[in-house]
Amino acid sequence: NPKHQKFDWRGVIPRNKYLTRVLKELRCALRESVGKWKIVIGHHPIRSIGHHGQTKELITLLLPILEAYNVDMYINGHDHCLQHLSSITSPLQFFTSGGGSKAWKGDFDYLDGGGDDEIKFYYDGQGFMSVELTPTNAKIAFYDVSGNVLHSFNSNQLYYTYSTEM
Repeated sequence: NPKHQKFDWRGVIPRNKYLTRVLKELRCALRESVGKWKIVIGHHPIRSIGHHGQTKELITLLLPILEAYNVDMYINGHDHCLQHLSSITSPLQFFTSGGGSKAWKGDFDYLDGGGDDEIKFYYDGQGFMSVELTPTNAKIAFYDVSGNVLHSFNSNQLYYTYSTEM
């Protein structure tokens, strides 16, 4: 029920057709990619212990594609926090950098139904994230508003093997 807002929906295709098209385009782009790093960036989190929690639709529709095409990182905002979750079934790393706005101090939850991930880092204050890529390493760092490093991750820290067998 928007107040004093006007939206122009002309030319917008039905939601299901739009989702089908976007997911097909993503599959094609990931399949054809020859890049060393496969990084997908979205607004909403797939996995999160922040205020909004996990996005069930992204878990159902997007996560299987990211895992099938060996995506290295999913980076998002939306939750007003900084967090790093690591999948225990694939090399996929989940990074949230939504700490540039009002912080939601103390507003977090455990992974609901998401026992397939390990919480590496969570900060409910303001801050930012940096990504440094080389041909052999990806380094991610989280900072507070004063520029102090709160958490860092190097892709060469991934020495364990992943198995999809349960």
